Amino acid sequence: MGVMDGWDVALLVFAGFMAVLALVRLMIRRRDQLIERFQEEVNAERERRREAAKNEQRQQQVMRRSA
Repeated sequence: MGVMDGWDVALLVFAGFMAVLALVRLMIRRRDQLIERFQEEVNAERERRREAAKNEQRQQQVMRRSA
């Protein structure tokens, strides 16, 4: 193959930089997707708990009225 000159090294460094940059961008996008999905799950769980608490209060009121 031979000895690498300055341009070969520069191209290799540039290609490596671009590869790392692309990987970092993909990882950031995936992280944002996971955070968004987790936040949706947290919000859904909060809503489920609110509904469960409302149902519990309704059941207690019905039990008090019938007692």
